[in-house]
Amino acid sequence: AVQRMWWEAEQDPRLKAYLPSGGLMGAAREIVHRLTRAPVSVPVADDTTGGITTVTLGPEDFQRQFAQLLAPAELLSVYHGHYERLAKAVLDVRRAPRTEANLIRPLIDTSLGVTSRREYLLRADPATEFLGHWNFDADLATTDIWPTADVGDEFRTEVVSRIPVVFVQGDWDTSTPVENTLHIAAFFPNSRVVTVERGWHGMLGPVARNVPDVMAALLEYLQTGNMDNVPARTAMPKPTFDVPDFPAPLSPARPQR
Repeated sequence: AVQRMWWEAEQDPRLKAYLPSGGLMGAAREIVHRLTRAPVSVPVADDTTGGITTVTLGPEDFQRQFAQLLAPAELLSVYHGHYERLAKAVLDVRRAPRTEANLIRPLIDTSLGVTSRREYLLRADPATEFLGHWNFDADLATTDIWPTADVGDEFRTEVVSRIPVVFVQGDWDTSTPVENTLHIAAFFPNSRVVTVERGWHGMLGPVARNVPDVMAALLEYLQTGNMDNVPARTAMPKPTFDVPDFPAPLSPARPQR
């Protein structure tokens, strides 16, 4: 999903002057390598104390904030050495208290768990270079201490369902990647997948606003069960990407340390 979005962003002439030779993916990879070689200390205005606090950033800080750095302007700001917003976000996360409300996620996730095959795919996925393992490692490591019962692999294993269903999902969705839908759709032989190019999570509202003919076909399906007019693909308008709030480099972009 990120690669699809970033490819489109790289076609924006306003961003080209900020891009390294490897593009946005190269910028993200360089940031990880840079922070792995040595942490970066960043002074930031501290809203809690009213003074200045120095935040030391390592590669896992970048990985944990990666979903907030998908906007090209945000990523390129970090690449070019402007760490302030990233450091401020990391400081806020480190200070955020863990409350009882947070218990619902580990209680559910450790119960649902993953199959051993799925765990292998998670740990070996190339995206962990940018995302790390932090989002699932703690749950897998602490499964035995939570009181919710393990549901078992029979519950986790796909089954064929002949219930008619239409899946509508954006191919820029970073919450539930469209690849998940394409995988599960194979187990619904009476299904149709509508892939929304440049679409995010929760696409029915945007589809209704931007492609009303597709929404009409979806409503027809709900009313009659007829999928014949439901398209395999549709698209959202091309977005306007923000540019970094500092002048573009005068020479080819190089990482600042």
